[in-house]
Amino acid sequence: IPGPPGPIEASSVSAEKVTLTWLPPDEDGGSPIKSYTLEKRETSRLLWTMLAENVMDCRFVASKLIQGNEYIFRVSAVNQYGIGDATQSGPVKMVDSPPGPPSKPEIDNVSKSTVTISWKRPINDGGSDILGYSVERKERRGLRWVRASKKSISDLRYKVQGLSEGVEYEFRVTAENKAGFGEPSDPSQHVMTKDIACKQRRTLVVRAGGSIRIFVPIKGRPTPEVTWKKEDILLKVPNLTEGSEYYFRVTAENEYGIGEPAETSEPIRASQAPTAPENLNVTEIGKDYATLTWTKPKHDGGSRITGYVLEAQKKGAEQWSHLTTVKALDYTASHLSENEEYVFRIMAVNGCGRSDPRESRPVFIKEQTTVPAFDLRGVYQKLVIAKAGDNIKVEIPVLGRPRPTVSWKKEDKDLKQTQRINTENTTTSTILNISECKMKDGGQYSMTGKNILGTVTETITVQIHDI
Repeated sequence: IPGPPGPIEASSVSAEKVTLTWLPPDEDGGSPIKSYTLEKRETSRLLWTMLAENVMDCRFVASKLIQGNEYIFRVSAVNQYGIGDATQSGPVKMVDSPPGPPSKPEIDNVSKSTVTISWKRPINDGGSDILGYSVERKERRGLRWVRASKKSISDLRYKVQGLSEGVEYEFRVTAENKAGFGEPSDPSQHVMTKDIACKQRRTLVVRAGGSIRIFVPIKGRPTPEVTWKKEDILLKVPNLTEGSEYYFRVTAENEYGIGEPAETSEPIRASQAPTAPENLNVTEIGKDYATLTWTKPKHDGGSRITGYVLEAQKKGAEQWSHLTTVKALDYTASHLSENEEYVFRIMAVNGCGRSDPRESRPVFIKEQTTVPAFDLRGVYQKLVIAKAGDNIKVEIPVLGRPRPTVSWKKEDKDLKQTQRINTENTTTSTILNISECKMKDGGQYSMTGKNILGTVTETITVQIHDI
């Protein structure tokens, strides 16, 4: 069996959920790690309860926890020979925590009295929604940070006004959730407030049919965004609310006055590409397939998610191969090459474009084989007690790959299938049915699971009481 996994750490703690991460065990027990099992207990109790099984990645978000309670978590690695020793976390109190720092602000535009900055959301939201942001400024040679925004900022972009011309400034951003403000971001690069200069070097006259290349030196720090236009008028409208829809209209003015406006016929939504989907996990691997699951992006960019693009890259390849575009939150990639290693990635799509990709861990495509096993935790002390005349249904999960064949016996004799007493096997379990049970139905019932790796037998006791 495998050794204990690496340290288990808790992050993104909120009142009801926590993100748990750990490292694979140093020793895999001579067999690849198949999955991980997670358990939890309250610090005031001794009983461990199952949190999750068949976790394929070294990361899990535990939810539906009780606000104010303190928990300890433990994780065990599983290979084909069984479950290894567990690694235990420290106590984790379920309370909302402040968010992490946003990304380092980028300088988008500069004038003699204003600087426009933008940033990305914190990686860690503290377990609750981001309510807004606070922007601070500091002169490069100064020591004190001064708040630059009187109100909370809901956007990921802000224009700082009222600056002094010719002074170098730095900026930083702090995110806020219902637990309060978190740590500030790293300071932006310093920038001097001055108007950007853009001057064309010369005018060229070209004969019809000839080619022309115009070189225009640009001054400005940071490097200005350059837009070309020919006669048509282009205008950028700043400070729109993301996700809101707007109508626009334009009027022309000459020396005699303002004319009739031209208006957009349809509303235009202010949006951007979404953030990457969360938690791309490989939940099942077969001879030539892998099943992938993921969760929605934390931020849809202000526009509805229309689908997800999935790609795969075989180890050693330089190019990513397109797999599919789906609307669901899971997909089984088929026709993969057996005994090859793959990495998968996914991008969310909205009306504005694609998100950054989210990559999976590398996975090795091969037929997964495990010895048979029966999960009897649902049968307390392997004992079933019923009253004469009751109907009995005992469903027991069956583990093992390839799928084990299951047979039943009573008192060492093959169980005869009748309309009243019979068994059935599903893709995940085996079921014992006894209708209108009688005293003679009591006794030892054994189930045997068998596949190419071995055979396992478990026994349960059925007791019938005539009361």
